[in-house]
Amino acid sequence: MPRHIPNAALCLSLILATLPCPVLAKPVCVEAGGEGVILRNDVPSARVEAISRAKWAAVEQVAGVEVKSRTVVEDSALLDDIITTQVRGVVTSHRLLQEQKTVDSVKVRVEACVEPSQARDVVSPLALNSAVVVFVPARQLGGKQVRYNDTTSFNESLNNTLIRKGFIVRDLAGGPGVKAADVDRALKEGDFIALRSLAYRYQSNTVLIGRIEPAISTKRGEDVGYGVSMPFTKVTVRLTYRLLTRDGHGELSIVAAGSEEAAGLAPAPEDAQAVALKNLSELAVPVIMAKIDQRMNDLAHKISVTIDGIKTPEKSFTARDMLQRITWVGTVEDAGLGQFRVSYPENPLYLANGLIQRGYKIINYSREAIRVRHQ
Repeated sequence: MPRHIPNAALCLSLILATLPCPVLAKPVCVEAGGEGVILRNDVPSARVEAISRAKWAAVEQVAGVEVKSRTVVEDSALLDDIITTQVRGVVTSHRLLQEQKTVDSVKVRVEACVEPSQARDVVSPLALNSAVVVFVPARQLGGKQVRYNDTTSFNESLNNTLIRKGFIVRDLAGGPGVKAADVDRALKEGDFIALRSLAYRYQSNTVLIGRIEPAISTKRGEDVGYGVSMPFTKVTVRLTYRLLTRDGHGELSIVAAGSEEAAGLAPAPEDAQAVALKNLSELAVPVIMAKIDQRMNDLAHKISVTIDGIKTPEKSFTARDMLQRITWVGTVEDAGLGQFRVSYPENPLYLANGLIQRGYKIINYSREAIRVRHQ
């Protein structure tokens, strides 16, 4: 009997060896392109930059986000800081598929193998705080089947308000496999794990998710007392929502929750619901925006910005006005000639990119301090 144990153990080992390992995720290999600008006829450096951009594009593709390296920063020094250092270890291997040289640039296409578990961690800190995922479907009245509509006047009013204030709005309904019924069930049952599962499909730091439920309060022709019949149908819509945010580790948590309701009158129930949704948007959108604005204020941190070459108070005042006009810059405090303390809720890379777009050259960069000079 004992002499059969090694054979049994060997068979068990072989079986286990064929099972997928839950700890080690297999690298995902994708094709991606990149471009590097040729400066001072330095083709090798442009090729390295193009490959770095292609690697970063591959990481983004695996992570499933839309934050492009070109929109983050155009300066090669910052490019090295963000891409060369962070991609190391995430891209396990790469193979050059195609290279094309033009008069002023080098374009490449590579096949890069990316560790998916690390790709999300690398890209997550670059997700825009000002990007908001919105999914608030409204159940429609009438019909035998339960139907939801995510393009109501309430949704349009909320999305337009966010866009006017500079937010990037992403529609959760356009995502893969996201159904209003799943959101409705998760909200009704208080299943926060299911909500997080839905929201994790998007690399946004702010997620507004909820539902709108209608109810007929009074039917047209219904006796309301004293022999008076109701001339209209009254529909009441009730909004329940949660505002989710990512912490420093990429985990989602609830930062705000609430409920609002409004009523509408019209001859037909569907028309009354449309009126109620319009009234709901006028009531609830300012409340939701106040909560989102508060979140942006809570995220803001101070960044030291030094602009070389400023010798007079007049030039310092002009530079201060320039900083104040950069998107999402809050307060700008003077700390000396050409020295400022800037309140900014986004990743400092976006502030650096805003300075580059206004004609400044990055001399030194860190998350706490940026030093520039005008080109």
